[in-house]
Amino acid sequence: MSLISNVLDLVGLGGITGIDILFAVMALIGTVLFLIYFILILIGGVADGVLEVAGFDADFDMGAEGIFHMLTIQGILSFIMMFGISGLAVTQSDGGDLLAIAVAVISGIFSMWIIGKVFQVMKSLEVDGTVKHSLAVGAQGKVYMEIKAGQTGQVQVEFQNAMRTCDAVLEDEKWSLDTGKFVEVVKVIGETLVVKPLSVASVMAEEE
Repeated sequence: MSLISNVLDLVGLGGITGIDILFAVMALIGTVLFLIYFILILIGGVADGVLEVAGFDADFDMGAEGIFHMLTIQGILSFIMMFGISGLAVTQSDGGDLLAIAVAVISGIFSMWIIGKVFQVMKSLEVDGTVKHSLAVGAQGKVYMEIKAGQTGQVQVEFQNAMRTCDAVLEDEKWSLDTGKFVEVVKVIGETLVVKPLSVASVMAEEE
């Protein structure tokens, strides 16, 4: 208890007794652990890896309905934090123990729900960085680096909601296409796009 007393003295709560000590300890532990967890999340999902090694599943299905929607590590930590803070606030305002417990429980559950929603939004905003070149078929763009006959050049086309620069060859290897000409992707070989001029007649006229 001496360690707890020292910590409470450090934060100006050395004179509290009874249930106030429980609220204060939960507030301190919950706040510290929640902040550590949130910081680890911000620096690249380190928290998930640590918890998986420890045998916990930190990544529940945030789209699930019902009470299990809130029972994540971050939800439990937020409950502990708000339970302690709210309960201590009530008792320090001369509220009774039963009122403090009721307010603490309600605040804790509400904080779990809020944190669940916040992490649900964060999860929905995650972007898969994998480039799926097959989605480029049918996309139109311009030649970025000249495509010479039988050789590989580069084109800029928009797919997966982004403008991307990709290696490209012409559908007819006898043709060549200068930078800036418009093309359409007809198929994909690995990560190389097979393109054709949007106006075959104009390209053949320029070749002549």
